[in-house]
Amino acid sequence: MPQDENAEEYELVPLSPIRKMEKRIRRLEETPGMDSKDFFKEIVEMVRMNQQIVEEIAKANDALRIEISKLPAKLDELIANLNELLSFIKASAVEEGPVGESMKPMLERMDALIEGNKKIAEGTQAMLDAVDELSEKMKKPAYPRPPMRLLPPPKS
Repeated sequence: MPQDENAEEYELVPLSPIRKMEKRIRRLEETPGMDSKDFFKEIVEMVRMNQQIVEEIAKANDALRIEISKLPAKLDELIANLNELLSFIKASAVEEGPVGESMKPMLERMDALIEGNKKIAEGTQAMLDAVDELSEKMKKPAYPRPPMRLLPPPKS
């Protein structure tokens, strides 16, 4: 994509030094008859301020790079800690065995509940089947309807 010659560039920089330079430029523009020596001093001062801004940005960039470079080591440490936690969990599961002795009565009750739920589910399914069958029977007429006859008009 070609860049527009009039497109502005953007950077993240502190605003206070830029505001100071803007004020100085306005002051220079408003001051009539300033001699060239003062004018060049002001320009040199603006260049120094600009350089200071660039140095601050470079320092911030370096600090950010240093902090980012620490991330892989911290992530490796975190992964190692998680692996250690998993090994502790696995070891405790092995020590307990497949089922601990204290858990047997509860497991037996759970098995009984599961069997009871299966019986209830079977009974519910049988009821649903019966209701469906009854519904089908109700849709069909029980007796054939007699043909419709015209009745003679009532005698008065």
